[in-house]
Amino acid sequence: MTTTYSVELEANAYMDDLFNGTLEECREYIANNYTAEEIAEENVRIAKILVDEDGCVAECLDIIEA
Repeated sequence: MTTTYSVELEANAYMDDLFNGTLEECREYIANNYTAEEIAEENVRIAKILVDEDGCVAECLDIIEA
């Protein structure tokens, strides 16, 4: 299993990953796609996730506020 990071929105109950990558890549994705107001309004967050061999999320390890 591998650890990665995922950008998620409250609007879809945090169920769909918008972008997966390193923590820095996720922060860059948010900075390039959302204003501070949108981040607060959409409740954008980054989840540290554990992904299995099939690419499926096995576990959410931590939540990092955007």
